[in-house]
Amino acid sequence: MIETTIKMIVPVEKRREILQTIKAILAPIRRERGCISCNCYVDVEDDSVLFFEEEWKTREDLENHLRSDHFGVLNGAMRLLREEPDIRFNTIASTAGPEAIKAARA
Repeated sequence: MIETTIKMIVPVEKRREILQTIKAILAPIRRERGCISCNCYVDVEDDSVLFFEEEWKTREDLENHLRSDHFGVLNGAMRLLREEPDIRFNTIASTAGPEAIKAARA
């Protein structure tokens, strides 16, 4: 699985436009082949900070997405930012659920 995280610092005057753009592409991205999840979050301590997160089944699925029109729209929105976004691609070999908490607290 590949996890994509994009941290954006959005100027106040561009916030509405960028949020509308992201809202418009969330559902279409979620329907792309290999998309496990796609969400956008606002930092509760600083509403100028947005986190755009995706999970992809394979590297090929991610690469197809990066060439897609949907990502092109997101990329265009990121060009409106004053600062370069922090973009990370993490390969995840395994995941755990609540059982990890129980094991750690036992």
